[in-house]
Amino acid sequence: MLNWDDLKFFLAVCRAGSIRAAAQSLGVNHATVSRRINNFEASLGERVFDRTQQGYARTRLGDEIFEEASYLEERLSSIDRKIVGKDDNLEGEVRVTMPDLLGQHLLMEGIVAFCRQYPLIDVQISGTVKLLNLANREADVAFRICDTPPDYLIGRRLAYIHRACYISREFESQLTDTDWIAKQKLIGWTDKYQRPIGILASAYPRFEVQHKISNGDFQQKACESGLGISVMPCLIGDTSEKLVRVPPYVTERKFQLWVLSHPDLRKNAKIQAFVRFMTDYILDKKDLIEGEQYTKTRHV
Repeated sequence: MLNWDDLKFFLAVCRAGSIRAAAQSLGVNHATVSRRINNFEASLGERVFDRTQQGYARTRLGDEIFEEASYLEERLSSIDRKIVGKDDNLEGEVRVTMPDLLGQHLLMEGIVAFCRQYPLIDVQISGTVKLLNLANREADVAFRICDTPPDYLIGRRLAYIHRACYISREFESQLTDTDWIAKQKLIGWTDKYQRPIGILASAYPRFEVQHKISNGDFQQKACESGLGISVMPCLIGDTSEKLVRVPPYVTERKFQLWVLSHPDLRKNAKIQAFVRFMTDYILDKKDLIEGEQYTKTRHV
């Protein structure tokens, strides 16, 4: 007889492609996942995965079980969502997912304020760019940077995330010298995203790119330390005391910020209280997110 716990481990390996990645997604030791998969195959008397150098690939039987298990998972998740969706208590867990960038530079103070106002609600945060499945209740609320959210979720776009060019404040006195600015180096992000395009590209000289730093926190620190000019979100650059914008202070609308949840949870009191509170919090910071706060401050 199949055990649902075995199927959960099986599905995790199917989606992650390896034992180690599945263990990380489940929050358990990789040896536990390996043992459960081996036991699962032993109970079936047949392999569900081929072990390859590229990872775990489903066998024909694995494909059949994956299809049925995925359907079963969705039905169980639907029942769970409908039960949770009727909860009108302002206590218990609210699971939230967001990219690290948003948590560190924008949302955490608002979440702390929410927790103080609702002390019986236990907010659990997953800081990741991975798109957790809200249908399977991997999270209840998602803050996402995307253009088009999944059709199965509800929510709203809260703001457009703007970017601008920044440099260490130690060079602020040089920023009136256009020749000096033109000689500065730009810190690239990756081979694909070395230099800006569009509005920022047309507003500034074609800076020579030197160095590439794909981690946002590392790039911020490098820019603050004087390594070069960095293109970064205004919600980061405009709040750093060690950075200033590079003239002509142009911003570029780059990303959309959404708050999303599953429609089955629209009547869950604690989840909706969290969504409303954080929506108001983010809208109060819309000028910062969209680069307007800097402009208003400069002209005060």
